[in-house]
Order: sequence, then C-alpha cells, then structure tokens
Amino acid sequence: MMGFEAKARSRLVVFGVSLALLLLVGAILQTSVFSKLTYVGAVPDLMLCIVLCVSYFNGRHHGAITGLAAGALIEAIASSGVVLSPLFYMVFGYIAGHYARAVQPKRFIPYLFYLMFALFLRAALTILSACLTYQNISLLQIIAHAVLPEMLATALAGVCLYFPLMLFCRKIKT
Repeated sequence: MMGFEAKARSRLVVFGVSLALLLLVGAILQTSVFSKLTYVGAVPDLMLCIVLCVSYFNGRHHGAITGLAAGALIEAIASSGVVLSPLFYMVFGYIAGHYARAVQPKRFIPYLFYLMFALFLRAALTILSACLTYQNISLLQIIAHAVLPEMLATALAGVCLYFPLMLFCRKIKT
C-alpha cells in the first residue's frame, strides 16, 4: 500500500511522461504534418497552445518546465538559426501560470484572453526573428505574410485544443 507522498510522486511521474509524449507528438505534428497542410499560409504553433494550457491549468512551475522542454524540442527538430524559442516558451509558461492563479474557476473565456496575449507575444518573437534573419524585408511584409497568418492558425489550433488539453492537464495535487 502506497503512502500519500508516494502516490503524489507516482502521479507526477506519470504526468511528466505523458506530457513528454504530448510534446513530442505536438512537435512532430507542428514540424512535419502541419508544415505540409498549412492553413492561411502558416503553420499553427502547437507548442504555444500546449504550454499555455499546462501553465493555465497547472501553474507557473509546470508551465516554465513545459515551455523550456517545448522550445528545446522545437529547436532540436526544426532549428531556424536564431535560438530564442526555449527562453520565450519558458518565460511565457512561467508568466502565464503565475497570472492564471488568480483565475478561478478555470473557464474557456479567460483562456481566450490568455491565448490572445500569447499570440501577441508570439507575434513579437516572429517579428524579431524575421528582422534578425532577413535584413532587407519590410515590417509590413513580415506582418502581412508571416505574423497575421500564424496568429490566425495558432488561434484556431488553440481554440480546438482547449478541451482535450483541459482534460489532460488536470491539476496535480502534490
């Protein structure tokens, strides 16, 4: 018979392994499947949606660790030259989880506000990455051809993934 502490640890390990598999599947889908099936000319950022849900439902520490893992995994699979993703996802996961503590109960409408905030932060990262990578492209071209389609595709993915990820991210009591 396991004690309370052992059960909490085993649930945390199961959650960690399940989350690692979810991140791996999300990264493979984002870099291979969705890169072929683009919606409005952009690939949705599934890692952002996963990090957002984990931090929204499980708090800042889970969000930061998930963000670091998601960013490192995306950079390992599809490195783009400028490596800002692990830092971005980690900081975003921590901040989103920190402010999500005030949201009780966890509902869909507050999640949409968090998703909108995430999309604007991701847009800033996309603009920064594009400016560092391509020096001779205008800001309007970056916004029109990269940022807005990516925001739309990620928003659609975030709305569609909310309920499955909500079921996955049940709060772990340790």
